[in-house]
Amino acid sequence: DGIELDVFMLPCGTLIVFHGGGTDENPGDLTDYCLNFPKNSILDYTYEETKQLQFNPNFQEFVCGYERTTSKEDAYIPTLREVLLDMKARPDKIVKIELKGPDTAVPVLKLVEELDMVSQCHYSSFDHSQIHTIRKLRPQRLPNNGSHVYKTGALFNTVPSNFVELAKKVDASEVHLRYDTCTPQRIAQIHQASMESMAWSRGPIGMMQDTTTVYHDIGYEDSHFLSAMIETGVKQLCVNKPDILSNLLRTK
Repeated sequence: DGIELDVFMLPCGTLIVFHGGGTDENPGDLTDYCLNFPKNSILDYTYEETKQLQFNPNFQEFVCGYERTTSKEDAYIPTLREVLLDMKARPDKIVKIELKGPDTAVPVLKLVEELDMVSQCHYSSFDHSQIHTIRKLRPQRLPNNGSHVYKTGALFNTVPSNFVELAKKVDASEVHLRYDTCTPQRIAQIHQASMESMAWSRGPIGMMQDTTTVYHDIGYEDSHFLSAMIETGVKQLCVNKPDILSNLLRTK
C-alpha cells in the first residue's frame, strides 16, 4: 500500500506537492484549481506567493468541502518535506513520487536521502530523462535479488510499440501504463523484461468522462473495472478509490 503524489520545484527552490492542470509537457496550470491566479503556472510563483492563492471550491477534484477548500488554515500547498515527514511515520507505506515539474530529480533525491527514506520512496516521470538522472546517480542494486535500490518508473500516456525498449534505455525498475492501455500482452512484455508493472487511473474528472462517454461497460473504478485491471496481471494499481480496491482484494 502507499500513496502517489506529484512534485514541482518552485523558482525559490522549494519542492511542493501539487498536481495542477496542463499537459505532461507543460504541467502546473492553475486555471481550474484557483480563483485568483495573476500568473497561470504554479512554476511562476515562490512558495510564499502560493500561500495567497485562493482555491476554487467548485472544482470537482476537490472533495474536502467548501469550508475546508476556502480555509486559509486548511487549504494550502504543502511542501514535499512536510508530506514525507508525515509518511515517514508510516514506514509500511510506499511513496510514489512523480517528478512532474522540470529539474526535480536531483533535489527530490537529496531530500529523500536526507530524511533517510530511500527504501520507502520510488520515483516516476513522463519525462524519462528525469528518472534516467536518478539511475545514473544511483545505480545500486540489492545483492540478494539484483533489484534496484532506488526504484524508478517510466510513465506512459500513450504506448509506443517500443515502450519496453524505451523503459530499459533509462534502466527503469517499473513501467506505468494508463489503465486503458494496460493489456495482458503488454504486462507480459514488461515482466519478461524483468521490470515491475503498474496501471494508473486518470484523475476523478477524467475517469468520470471516460466511463460516461467512452467506456460504457465499466463504472468509475467499480469492482468490475478493478477486476478487469487485476486480470491483466499488473502488479500495482494507482487509483482514486483505494477503499473499493481494498474491499475487492479482501474478497479474492
